[in-house]
Amino acid sequence: MGIIGDGQLGMLLCEAAPALHLATVMLTTDRHCAAAQKATQAIEGTMDAADAVAMLIEKCDVITYEREDIPEATVAQLRAAENAGLVSCYPPLSAIEILQDKARQKRWLAENDLATLPFVITDEDGRQLREAGETLGYPFVQKALRGGFDGRGVQLIRKEEDLKKAWPGSTLLEQFAGEFREIAVLVVRGRDGQTTHFGPVDMRFETDYSVLDTVSAPADVSAEIEQAAISLAYGAVEALQGVGVFGVEMFLLADHRVLINEIAPRVHNSGHYTIEACASSQFEQHLRAVAGMDLGDSSLQTPAAMRNLLCTRALKEEAIHRASGTEAGTDEATVYWYGKSPARLMRKLGHITAVASTADQALLATHSNWDRIQDEARSL
Repeated sequence: MGIIGDGQLGMLLCEAAPALHLATVMLTTDRHCAAAQKATQAIEGTMDAADAVAMLIEKCDVITYEREDIPEATVAQLRAAENAGLVSCYPPLSAIEILQDKARQKRWLAENDLATLPFVITDEDGRQLREAGETLGYPFVQKALRGGFDGRGVQLIRKEEDLKKAWPGSTLLEQFAGEFREIAVLVVRGRDGQTTHFGPVDMRFETDYSVLDTVSAPADVSAEIEQAAISLAYGAVEALQGVGVFGVEMFLLADHRVLINEIAPRVHNSGHYTIEACASSQFEQHLRAVAGMDLGDSSLQTPAAMRNLLCTRALKEEAIHRASGTEAGTDEATVYWYGKSPARLMRKLGHITAVASTADQALLATHSNWDRIQDEARSL
């Protein structure tokens, strides 16, 4: 199993592979990084290094990805290898091409009648940007077309005067959702079309940086909203003919409408809780799907919550030499460390998962463990 990318998602995929008797080969920029150390074998090179990608193709039966921002040249190289029968790539490269570009993804959602917010794609001379206030109303959201994540590549244009800070060139402009909650459904689709799902879950974000802060499972929604979210997520993944795990992030509006925000063709931060709380984790399910195995049981066994360990000033120094791994927390919590060098504030250094009799109780347990970790870091 080839894995393109060497972050925590790739690391957790590698950790799930041995139980399925799968060997992993990771394409990494640093064979000594924590994620690469979990792989059976590591190939050092950037994602657009043709020789490294060729080596990955040679060594693998199936290639998957922990991120969607695969360079165009690499997509072309993988497609040529797949057409020649040298390797299989899942999720399909066609899905990667649609979802890695926010403009193309939005147009695809609209073309397939998948509910999403009104949007405008700006041109190079900025004509649509100047007209967006009338078309979408203020405020509206501007998003970079590629590479944006964890709050980067997104900004809010609150009023006409803010147009001067808008990014030039081609970008996505999206109507502001107003009062909303964010939920997510993870859909798993196998190579034979077999499907299952996790979710919905509630997602809460760190306000200043727009980075995912906590996840609660199950989401506090009505049965009707739950079914609407699941149906919408299934519809999107079926339309993509997806294979693997797809994270479908949604807005739940004040009028109870459910709209797709974005789709990630990979395992997703909102699904980390599945390791402890579900019969089969998202990482196991993704590997099963892309390897052509039968899917496991994705049912929620116990309410759970997850909190990201986002780098703060207190954690920055303490985490520099911390190795990857898990440790027992308090109140039925598990603390995961990714072994990352904390180069910037709000970088994800790990996460905390807790299980309890309710999602709210599990969330409280993640908060208490977060406070404990912060206090310990300050005392050093």
